Amino acid sequence: MLKQLLKGSSVLILLLAGNLSALAQPQPQGTPAPAPAAPQTQQSPEQAVSPEELQQFANVIPKLQEIGQTAQQKFAQVIEKSPLSVERFQELVQAQQSPEAKPSTPVTPEEQQSFNQVVTQIQSIQRETFSEQEQVVRDGGMEPVRFTQIVAAVQRNPALQQQVQQMLQNNQKN
Repeated sequence: MLKQLLKGSSVLILLLAGNLSALAQPQPQGTPAPAPAAPQTQQSPEQAVSPEELQQFANVIPKLQEIGQTAQQKFAQVIEKSPLSVERFQELVQAQQSPEAKPSTPVTPEEQQSFNQVVTQIQSIQRETFSEQEQVVRDGGMEPVRFTQIVAAVQRNPALQQQVQQMLQNNQKN
């Protein structure tokens, strides 16, 4: 359960790390570049996590997961409304990411235009999602960089994982 919740917060982590999803990288010709992610200051990820920070962390995870799921639904809607099938869109993304992965058929100018429009819309959704998630983390009493450090610490430390899982279960009971 905890791994699923941490996975749900992966959108925030990826955005905070400046790594927009694969859909936005690399940019097809004519597609504007995404807005830069918030700058990070480097702190030791080994820094101890206080019980208060761990509780704040556990409190925001479900909210971040909900925002991430909503964004994924919006991504799917954008793709489904385009002239491209979901399968063709995925094929074009894979071909863009890996030069070895060639599309099954050559990309037509119309497909390229549709693809570029979908990517632009998805980037816009990503920026909105980033802002929402960053605000949720701040409203939860944490700085996004510290949140990311705690994610890394929890992923590495089984004892912290257990503590967070217990906190999440207790939050669900309340």
